[in-house]
Amino acid sequence: MKTYLLPRLRDILFLAVFIAAVMLGPRMLNIDGDLPRHLLMGKIILETRAIPATDSFSHVYEGAPLVPHEWLAGIVFYITYALLGLDGVVLLAAVLLAATFLLVYEETLRHPSPAIRTGSRVRLAALALTAWGAAITSLHWITRPHLFTMLFFALYLVWANSLQRGEMKRVWLFPLAMLFWGNMHGEFIAGLLVLGAYGAGWIWDYIFSTVKPSIETGKHLALAFFSSLLVTFINPVGLHTWETVFGYVNNRYLMSRINETNPPDFSQPQFQVLLILLGFSIFLLATQKDKLNTGQAFALAGFSMMSLLSARNVHLYGVAAPLLLAGALADRQMPHIIEKFENLFAHVEDNLRGLAWPIITVLLISNLVLSGALGVDNRFSPKMFPVHAVDWLENNPQTGNMFNAFDWGGYLLLRLWPAHLAFIDSQTDVRGDVTREYEKVITLADGWQATLEQYAVQWVIIPPDWPLAKALLTEGWREAYRDETAVIFTR
Repeated sequence: MKTYLLPRLRDILFLAVFIAAVMLGPRMLNIDGDLPRHLLMGKIILETRAIPATDSFSHVYEGAPLVPHEWLAGIVFYITYALLGLDGVVLLAAVLLAATFLLVYEETLRHPSPAIRTGSRVRLAALALTAWGAAITSLHWITRPHLFTMLFFALYLVWANSLQRGEMKRVWLFPLAMLFWGNMHGEFIAGLLVLGAYGAGWIWDYIFSTVKPSIETGKHLALAFFSSLLVTFINPVGLHTWETVFGYVNNRYLMSRINETNPPDFSQPQFQVLLILLGFSIFLLATQKDKLNTGQAFALAGFSMMSLLSARNVHLYGVAAPLLLAGALADRQMPHIIEKFENLFAHVEDNLRGLAWPIITVLLISNLVLSGALGVDNRFSPKMFPVHAVDWLENNPQTGNMFNAFDWGGYLLLRLWPAHLAFIDSQTDVRGDVTREYEKVITLADGWQATLEQYAVQWVIIPPDWPLAKALLTEGWREAYRDETAVIFTR
């Protein structure tokens, strides 16, 4: 049999992550309300051939300056959606995730340790660590632009390692990748943090180490950092994209109101796999502290702290930790049976080449998904989104401004824009102004009725079990529609 037709561990990893993501497709589509807004953004840009510079999504902010910092991701999502529907969006997400962890696994095998280069006592450990990282990030397997961040983040880590080893000369790859990353997701700053950590490691070694690092390596790290930084300004709004990122992160009110920006709750099962890896990393560093270079140590410490500060950063830690920790496992004495398997895999895989299995995997599984043979129901769920209520609205158009549930804003816009603008959606408020007004209404705080008057709200669409639903009836609003997911009130 041809060597390129035999699967390797890397192919098995790619297959496992890809299939897992495909099977989680319905969850990825419905775990939050971001995707519909991104689809609409992509549609508008492609139809108008212009990137919106003012807000036309919320009637509260209509005409205000808009920072479309994820516009390119919206285009990619919408083209995929237009060609292949929501099945295509799920398949795109699966490819991004599988490619990310394939990069991570491959990099763990390029460590300068001779044991890793020969494949001895590393393949199974690298596979286990990478799978562990994938399990940690699965909490954030959602069809949102941060999936592009995970892939670019893995690339930056791989390239930074190559720079530090003196293997990579094509520094221009960093700003080229940042040109796309900076227009796809606001977490492009993670790439700069990677280069900053490796640069700090180089400076530390240059000052304190008896063996001085290469001057050329320091120049390459500096060039990669500053060229990447400059490229972040190449976007529709220039410097304003940084204002948005820092304004959002530094807004304590917004940060406290978003679950994923709070520290992880380790009493919850989904975060315990993260807790165990954090503990395992401390053990490895205590027993194998000489196996990480200073730049890797800075990066691991930084992204570990970030994961503890905010659950939103867990997906970055899940990518970084396996790649950075693999070297600490390379030269450890393994049980004889494990070493026997490692040597067997090394002997077999050193003679295998090609990308046949990942390509065959994507084509075969994609065909099964698109034909419906796999039985995965990729759609916006009526249990999560007001699907039937919007069907009713299309046949019974309302007039005037709406008030809507936060998570439904993007979906309502996708279905009803431009006839109706949302009160709020997941991309609307980076200052917290409308979020405060929204919170006042849904909690029935003093003055909630005046808020609806202030914004000339004529109809409301919210879940039927909210206290606001009963309060609106008491205030004389008329119930126009109700199902298990949504209720619509009109004045």
